[in-house]
Amino acid sequence: MWSNGMEKKKIASPYNDEKLLNPKAYGGTDSAGRAKESKEDMFDSKGQMNAWDHKDVLTQQQKYSEVRDKYQRKASTNFYSPEEKQRIVESVFNGNEAERMRFGAEMIPLILDRLDYEGFIRQVFKAHEVAQGQIISYEKDINVTALVIQEDGQTIETVVKGNRVFPPEFWVTAFPKINMSEIARRQYDIVDRTHDKATWQIMLQEDRAGLAELYAASTLENNQISISSSINKTVLETMQLEVERHRLLVDKFIINRAELGDLKKNINAIDYDPVTSRDVLLTGIFASIWGVNIFVSAGVDEQGLQNVSVPEGVVFAVTEGRYLGAMPVRISLTMLPADAFVFGKFQYGYLFGEMIGMAILNPRAVACGVKTGATLPSWMA
Repeated sequence: MWSNGMEKKKIASPYNDEKLLNPKAYGGTDSAGRAKESKEDMFDSKGQMNAWDHKDVLTQQQKYSEVRDKYQRKASTNFYSPEEKQRIVESVFNGNEAERMRFGAEMIPLILDRLDYEGFIRQVFKAHEVAQGQIISYEKDINVTALVIQEDGQTIETVVKGNRVFPPEFWVTAFPKINMSEIARRQYDIVDRTHDKATWQIMLQEDRAGLAELYAASTLENNQISISSSINKTVLETMQLEVERHRLLVDKFIINRAELGDLKKNINAIDYDPVTSRDVLLTGIFASIWGVNIFVSAGVDEQGLQNVSVPEGVVFAVTEGRYLGAMPVRISLTMLPADAFVFGKFQYGYLFGEMIGMAILNPRAVACGVKTGATLPSWMA
């Protein structure tokens, strides 16, 4: 937002007295027994702690903990009164109401981007564009069952005979309508927002179709893992073995945010390599384990709203897309205007759609684990 001409201003902060992210190192004690500060920073440019030996590491860590406690206590107290907070906000905008509204409008995309859905199934399957008139067919290994999704986009069919698969194609569409009155009343670009939401909903439908196919394929050649505890290293290794016993390599674990919480609680920092340990503890991001990527999905389905792809309590282990299956794209995501003016309505309309297919050619390449008591949604089971 600052690149759009808004001016940044420095204000008072409880953290201005000391660089909390990189304070000065512990420098011993003086003759009175008081702690001294070193002239050097506690961390170097690579984020490594400056220390002479293991004992010094512990000393520096204790110093860092004291600094954090000090400023967290300071920040948690009523550092600013409500009147002081109001004066700070007014000083930033110089009392300019237009500037305040502009700031609010700039913040909307930042907030919504954090909440919106991002599809991942095209990173699981091997997606590729299909030329006009091209017949879609894939070779499969002898005596290996394949699964395809039928033209309705939901029904899953098992292909047993033959060594070649011709997957059907299906439409994924969205048809949002916007009244002209809504465009005039909203304080943000509702048309642009509608385009984004339609795209994300189509991504969600793609992911649901792909996950339903993965679930159906996971029990054709492999055993479904019954998970009676929380997700831990033992569970992940058991699932990985189901796939890798076929001389395949697991490339991704696909889990719900709840199962990510299990991992973060069950795996100690000592189990990580130093780089992963630091990233997890400082950022909370847990992107891989044993070199296997972790894909995490979050969201809760509500009345009339579909928001979740990976159900809570369900975990998948899959190989790279080229060893698993394919996702042909006949028509890429397209948007056509479909206004209702001709029917006497002051209403804009937009028709979004794509024509795709999905086929799992090697069911050995996917394994699934389900927690005891987990409820499978109707679109997956």
